Amino acid sequence: MTKTNRTRRTVLVVALLILAAAAGALTAMLGSGRRLSYTEPPVNPSVSGNPSVSGKLITLTAKDKRQAPAPIAFTDSQGRGMTLDDFKGRVVLVNLWATWCPPCVAEMPDLDALQGKLGGKDFMVLALSLDRGGKAIVERWFTQAGIKNLAIHNANPADFPGALLPTSMLLDRQGRVAWTGSGIYAWTEAEAMDAIKAAMAE
Repeated sequence: MTKTNRTRRTVLVVALLILAAAAGALTAMLGSGRRLSYTEPPVNPSVSGNPSVSGKLITLTAKDKRQAPAPIAFTDSQGRGMTLDDFKGRVVLVNLWATWCPPCVAEMPDLDALQGKLGGKDFMVLALSLDRGGKAIVERWFTQAGIKNLAIHNANPADFPGALLPTSMLLDRQGRVAWTGSGIYAWTEAEAMDAIKAAMAE
């Protein structure tokens, strides 16, 4: 191969890599409504040994300081309209996420495992997808990722302008906010499990 041909080949490869990166960014922007509003996990949960890998402690707000969350409307897997009031009586971990959000999908298996461990009449993980594709895209992703314990719920992303994903909110049995935070957490490790069990024991 001549030097000229090698140079042309190198230029072509670089150009293709640039195009691939641009296509990936465009795909993410389209999926997120042109808002790349997600928080990057600073470390790998399996390596850090820190239950709260975002660097924040999960500490419950005092009961007399808790407030009701802003109203959220969403649908279940059957398309039925729901609100957070439908879950009063049990502790609920609300997780705002989307399939186009890298930290969100990294966190989802742990949330699925949490639902498998504690889910029932006293507790549930409410994974609330902000995907524009609705149920179909979430259902497809759940199948590919092996998510077995979480139910599909979808909200309109237009109702959450500029939201950071993932964002989580722990509601007590009265539907009040006991804790909230943004970023990825190790939900089956001691810090998160202890906080959730403490809310369940109230």
